[in-house]
Amino acid sequence: MPVKSTQRRSDNTPTHAGSPPPSLLRHNLLFLTKFFRHGTRIASVWPSSRFMAAASLKSIDWDQSRVIVELGAGTGPITQQALQRLRPQTRFIAIERDRDFVRILRQRFAGRTNVEIIHGDVGDLAEILAARGIERHGVDQFVSGLGTPSLPQGVQQRMFAAVRHYLKPHGVFSNITEVPWFYMRWYKAMFEDVSFQLVALNMPPGGVYHCRVPR
Repeated sequence: MPVKSTQRRSDNTPTHAGSPPPSLLRHNLLFLTKFFRHGTRIASVWPSSRFMAAASLKSIDWDQSRVIVELGAGTGPITQQALQRLRPQTRFIAIERDRDFVRILRQRFAGRTNVEIIHGDVGDLAEILAARGIERHGVDQFVSGLGTPSLPQGVQQRMFAAVRHYLKPHGVFSNITEVPWFYMRWYKAMFEDVSFQLVALNMPPGGVYHCRVPR
């Protein structure tokens, strides 16, 4: 199930012994190639920094969380930082549209029993989570690397309908951006409580919207 828009990532340190993944440079050049090939379907010319990845995970309570879902996992810097802190009782589900990125993710993070890399479309988010037995209000946090405001309207509507259904009452939807504060009003139309965290150490400087209580 292909997706309409995908995203970001870098930080390619291997997470376990064995054959190393492709180099950081190869991942970044692949990302750049896809940006020029697909335009707005790839929301950034270069993968996000480790600082952006860390900021996107700031709201997670690692001891209490049971299900974390990443949207637009790219080549995996957010995924990697999440798995470094993931507790054994927590499921981590990463969804990515691009086949090449999915291949990289599966190579990098093979062998983790509580992690699933899904080749899928955020427009099909409800079906993806239902097929994996996730119940209503069963997701502690959504972490998104997508250019969400630029997604086709139909995809946005289906994705946010799923977020409203699955996000816990005190859960958080965190979305990275490379246009600081520009979409604050847009996210406030989707959520009752929105804060913005600036990440200056990124190329280009960006940040993360941390959103609570879907409207």
